[in-house]
Amino acid sequence: MDPDRSWMYNRNNPGRAGMIPEFTEGVTSFINHAKTLDDFLTSRLIRCPCVNCENVRYYTTKIVAMHLMMNGFKPGYTVWTSHGEVESDTMFNNFIVGESSRSTEHNYFQGSRMSVMVDDVFGMHSYFEQGENVKEAPNEETNIFYKQLHDCSSPLFNGSQHSKLSVAVKLLSIKSDNNISQGAMDSMIDLIKELVDPNVEIHDSYYKANALVSKLGLSSIRIDCCEKGCMLYYKEDVDLKSCKFCSHPHYKTGSTGKKLAIKAMHYLPLIPRLKRLYASNSSAPYMRWHRENRRPPGVMCHPSDGEAWKHFDRTYSDFATEPRNVRLGLCADGFTPFSVGAAPYSCWPVFITLYNLPPEMCMTSPYIFLNYVIPGPSNPKSKIDVYLQPLIDELKLLSSEGVETWDISRK
Repeated sequence: MDPDRSWMYNRNNPGRAGMIPEFTEGVTSFINHAKTLDDFLTSRLIRCPCVNCENVRYYTTKIVAMHLMMNGFKPGYTVWTSHGEVESDTMFNNFIVGESSRSTEHNYFQGSRMSVMVDDVFGMHSYFEQGENVKEAPNEETNIFYKQLHDCSSPLFNGSQHSKLSVAVKLLSIKSDNNISQGAMDSMIDLIKELVDPNVEIHDSYYKANALVSKLGLSSIRIDCCEKGCMLYYKEDVDLKSCKFCSHPHYKTGSTGKKLAIKAMHYLPLIPRLKRLYASNSSAPYMRWHRENRRPPGVMCHPSDGEAWKHFDRTYSDFATEPRNVRLGLCADGFTPFSVGAAPYSCWPVFITLYNLPPEMCMTSPYIFLNYVIPGPSNPKSKIDVYLQPLIDELKLLSSEGVETWDISRK
């Protein structure tokens, strides 16, 4: 991390006589950093941290650079937390060296999926403390994830069953389940802060709660679509004003005069979730199950026992030699989210399933990933491949180049 980023807020020469070269060079360094992130590798888009976009909107690198030159960076963004950085340079602080936090602090979180992941992290560190079987240290991205997970999972106070992370997740769930506005949620948080001890760290706003959860890297990407399903405004087409096939407009004008996309979908990238499988001891060892638990001929309890799987392994022997390579299944089906009496409306969720895992795991909800929901109102039919483009790009990246991640089970 750059120790001094004062250049971010020193954009123009006095009297607006041109732009300061240091700022231009800094914007270039920021863009180069953003190009290393999963968001860019999967969609060729990055979050824009300018004053107007505030890390909410995704654009091409050229558009983001132009926004920063014209508008400057959002206030107080000297640590690029929405672009992979953490607010502390000290990795694994307070829990690597001989601490007993695993047996004390985190006993309060037993029974939740978050607590299992946190316990996995602390279990992983016991190997470093004891010097046992360490073949390779976690890469930088995994270090950042473990650090963020530790920082936000400590109890709010001694004896509390909640952490900053669990409170943030609960608040976001309440907002979503009850369709509560952001303003109402902020008011509720203000009231909660007045009722509890001022020393208890609770988020000041919905925005900060959402930012904390998003630091764990499982974000979504909003992608605008043609209303008729002809194309996505994606990659090089992100700035088109109308569909290049049917000429239908990209935007409509809202009641406030602001341009709004007529149709959009939210894409949940696959690669970060696959990486998380290898970051947790509750899943990483089982990603080799299909190879290590083959049944004798004539017995079938898993797709790996079938002839189709074996034929694939013979055909693509280089891929099959590494048992941790991921075997995926894709499923899509339509449903009607509104009442039958309303106007017909059909959404199409797309799910990814993991066939590396044993039968009792691979078809359970934690390991069935919702990739995105194809918006309605009608069945996409033959145009479903248009909506699958972001997923196909990720799968191409995985199959042609691969993605580095750290396997906690093998170190």
